[in-house]
Amino acid sequence: MQFAPALDGSGLISMDSTISKRLLVGVTASGGWDSNPDNLGNGASSGIYTLSPYFGMRSNTASTQFLLQYQPTITGYSSSAYTNQTMHAAAIAILGNVNERWKWNLNASGNHGEDATRFLAPQQSVAVGEVPGTGPNSASYLANAGTVTYVTGSAGVQYRKSERDSLEFGIANTFSRYSGFSQNNSIATTSLGYDRDLSPSVEMRVYGQTYYYYGAINCASFGGGAGIKWHVLDGAFLSLSGGPQFNTTACGNQQRFSYSAAFSTRLTGKSQIYVLAAREPAISYQGPGLWQTSASAGYQRQVLAAGILKFDVGHVSSDNSTAVNSYHGTYVDCVYSVQLDHGFNASYSYRGFVGDTGGTGFSRNVALFSLAWTPNAGHLFR
Repeated sequence: MQFAPALDGSGLISMDSTISKRLLVGVTASGGWDSNPDNLGNGASSGIYTLSPYFGMRSNTASTQFLLQYQPTITGYSSSAYTNQTMHAAAIAILGNVNERWKWNLNASGNHGEDATRFLAPQQSVAVGEVPGTGPNSASYLANAGTVTYVTGSAGVQYRKSERDSLEFGIANTFSRYSGFSQNNSIATTSLGYDRDLSPSVEMRVYGQTYYYYGAINCASFGGGAGIKWHVLDGAFLSLSGGPQFNTTACGNQQRFSYSAAFSTRLTGKSQIYVLAAREPAISYQGPGLWQTSASAGYQRQVLAAGILKFDVGHVSSDNSTAVNSYHGTYVDCVYSVQLDHGFNASYSYRGFVGDTGGTGFSRNVALFSLAWTPNAGHLFR
């Protein structure tokens, strides 16, 4: 099965649904306290409120799966020191089957608005098997960043050579810009992979990949490696990959090795965990940079019949180069939510962050009470 993250933070959306068409709508209203609404080194606290309407459309045919999502987050503050802010988020995913041998996919997502508002928006998940996890973007915030524009897009094609063997080719491009800095960052990526099914639940992969940085940094990186995926029916998922990666001299330093690891499993019928770790080119919100090391983990548990407890922690760091400073950030999130009648959900949450960029650091703590209406929501437990 294939999943896409729901922008409203409600979990994962199955792209393999048998429902031909569905309109996705919802809204989340929150209120609480924020220790540092503008991500400043000495920011003053304020009472806050947010409003996040959600719109989406999913359409499936015999040969294509289509998902479109949009969600703005609008904030207001009790303190006159802050002005209202807005962050827009949108995503589109299209999967296609030409025939039994050929498949293709198109994906794009973007954010535009005040970077500080992204901390208050519903957290966008990544699929770790069938478990919604928190990726490196959750720990990628910058002080005095201002307005951020972040856009990423990818396209891929898969050729099934036989029942056990397939080839994949993909291209992608990521762009990030912060008004608080005079630098833009773009990364173009190409990848070629060969996959072989060793069994119905185990897949081996060998791959080659290139990254071309342009904008604040202009250089290239080349590499490849091997990996394995293990996905069984009871909900356990493991993915490991890694190999050598070399930068051109214009990058200023060498990283030599790239890796990615993901694990998730159901502990019981009512609890599950995930773990993510990677060292890879910096293609997140982090801004100009060469490489980033990230790790995140989470625990989700159903409490009684209608309650869910969710805990996430993440860390991102990068090395400095001749063009940019080093960066590190750590994020923690704890949410307890209760499913009410008629698609309503009430939750209490705490989010915390501490980070530093080239000696300029800040911390932030947020406590929120939220009421959401998501009648067609994704799910944490399947």
